[in-house]
Amino acid sequence: MQPNPPSPPNRYTPPPPRPSSNTGIVFGVLALLAFIYLVDHGSKGEAAVFGGVDRHISAQDFHEAQCTAIFGGCKIDLRDAQMQGREAVLETYAIFGGVEIRVPDDWEVVNRNTTIFGGVSDHRRHSPRGPDTKTLILDGATVFGGTEVKN
Repeated sequence: MQPNPPSPPNRYTPPPPRPSSNTGIVFGVLALLAFIYLVDHGSKGEAAVFGGVDRHISAQDFHEAQCTAIFGGCKIDLRDAQMQGREAVLETYAIFGGVEIRVPDDWEVVNRNTTIFGGVSDHRRHSPRGPDTKTLILDGATVFGGTEVKN
């Protein structure tokens, strides 16, 4: 039995690797989604895209608000706001960004925020709650970002 003859050298050389453009595609898609979202929801609240918004709300009949931070930040101060009803809704969206919310000491906060690779933190000083305690419902989504609640 004779050994197999050696195979000829492989003359194909693969092309050199190209730099990945996936990062640019991801950021482009996110910017497009942010633009579409703002066109659809722009009149309903505050929005910060690659920037910041600082809003002080002192409404005497606060019942709802919305804040969107995409690659940016929103600060919402509700410490001077009054609720006439028992609860109000704050809808926040933090996508690669952050939202800071300041609430009165006597408000309860219920977190219903959806979180994906992000976080919602509650740094409030908790005071005793009574039967007339007002409740702020925190709704929305945090994706690769952060939402913080303070007094």
